[in-house]
Amino acid sequence: MATVNRPIGVDDGLYIGLAMPDKTLERVYEEHSGKVSDRWSSYLSEYNRILAEYRNQPIALLEIGVQNGGSLEIWSAFFPNARRLVGCDINPDWSQLEFADPRIRVVIGNADSEEVQTLVLAQTPRLDVVIDDGSHRSRDIARTFARYFPFVEDGGVFIAEDMHCSYWQEFEGGLFDPFSSIAFFKQLADVINHEHWGVGEPPSNVLKRFFEKYEFQMADDQLQHVHSVEFINSICVVRKEAPERNHLGSRFIAGSIAKVVPGHWELHETSSYALDQARNPLTAKRKRADMAREFFARCARAVRRRAGMPSR
Repeated sequence: MATVNRPIGVDDGLYIGLAMPDKTLERVYEEHSGKVSDRWSSYLSEYNRILAEYRNQPIALLEIGVQNGGSLEIWSAFFPNARRLVGCDINPDWSQLEFADPRIRVVIGNADSEEVQTLVLAQTPRLDVVIDDGSHRSRDIARTFARYFPFVEDGGVFIAEDMHCSYWQEFEGGLFDPFSSIAFFKQLADVINHEHWGVGEPPSNVLKRFFEKYEFQMADDQLQHVHSVEFINSICVVRKEAPERNHLGSRFIAGSIAKVVPGHWELHETSSYALDQARNPLTAKRKRADMAREFFARCARAVRRRAGMPSR
């Protein structure tokens, strides 16, 4: 059964963050002496950049998969003005842990369940930063993104860690696996550029194979909030913005001298339009996309048979 732990005997309003704003995450890790936290060294410098804009803001953070709980103490120091820091872990032994910082909440259970989602959102109904460091299995990553991204504020960020696991069959992945978690996030790049497709397909169409394989859905109006997808070694960062900020916008012409290519001022403030790609054989309309999915699925099954691995 899913449960929630919270610190006892400390007033929420009295806690003051322990870290000075100019301390890097590397420095916070070096000075940490509490519960154990385990992260790859490259993550620390990347997080300094990715999370800089949230550093002194009253954010709400959710971290999925927190092992010994040290990362929550790290975030407590790194985000001195955070209003809530929620850790979620499936390990029932988490009930033994206690935290001095009253902003920390612990939810025990499977993050990809309605019950646990309800408990998480009871701690903070809106989120600014979500870090998925859970099972690293492709199914769980895709489903967790679909479950919590709608509750991330515009201007917030969803981060999936240890994406190198998506290349391994033990985590439902492989270099050419069309259903791997990294393939899912790569497909979001097409969602971002939906206005240029030139075919009358909704953005969710390119994710159809994941919906069918892993039994979840994402609404088109939520996908319109995907602003950018950034890949770093073993990390994927998805930023969220209001849909109006995710369009290409109008052309902005500056300057008055055009000796080589004249006529640009006529294009000032005009909008982009997609060329009709209905007859483009390389445009993945639904029928062709389904054929391609089946082809890659057959290839994956053949490779697994030859390697003596179970099909899935």
